[in-house]
Amino acid sequence: MTRTDIVGLKENRDPSKRLRLPIRNDTGQHVGDLRCIDRSMLDEPGLIEDLTTWRNQSMAFFLTQFTATEERTRSWLENISLPAADRILFVICDPRGNRFGNFGVCNIRPGAAEFDNVIRGRASDTRNLMFHCGMTLLEWMFSGLEIETAELQVFSHNEKAIGLYRRLGFAAAESLPLRRTEEMDMVKYSVVDRSQANAGFDYLKMELPAERFRQSHLGALPTSSSAYRTG
Repeated sequence: MTRTDIVGLKENRDPSKRLRLPIRNDTGQHVGDLRCIDRSMLDEPGLIEDLTTWRNQSMAFFLTQFTATEERTRSWLENISLPAADRILFVICDPRGNRFGNFGVCNIRPGAAEFDNVIRGRASDTRNLMFHCGMTLLEWMFSGLEIETAELQVFSHNEKAIGLYRRLGFAAAESLPLRRTEEMDMVKYSVVDRSQANAGFDYLKMELPAERFRQSHLGALPTSSSAYRTG
């Protein structure tokens, strides 16, 4: 089991005690932070609007596709994301607090967890920002959550995302066939038997064992999760 109290982190209402994971570039320069979206952030000006806009911009890469609204985004945060013990979402910020996207973890369980909601919402002057965010989050997952395998699932035609994940060290583990269906104002993709697939692309499962990450990035896991927390 993980030692990190995920729900406790998200129930925080004190901005000075928010979990922040420092993002550093190849030279070690601090270029931003992954800020845990907790109760203290819900009324931060523009946050819900940004999350909603970014979700709509990236709609085509989600299993469930619909037009997001600010009301729906807030409801999802308050009633699903924040109370959940198996997921956490971070917003990507530069040192001045400007927001550029979000990066999360879901399906947190003994031994493993998945990348989730990986979206670059705005262009940044920081070269390879999403790669550095991924490195930061992997370091926290392996050291703070103490998992042994990082996982993710991505549409097989999303070449840009797959390129990023391969650079981080992920490798394909399984290719799952998908079926596309339409329901009211929503499109859904579901994993099915190959004979029932109609999507034209698969759901690619990728994995990164902690040992392979350590071998590829020596010295990347020096810090426990408690050291990231301010306050």
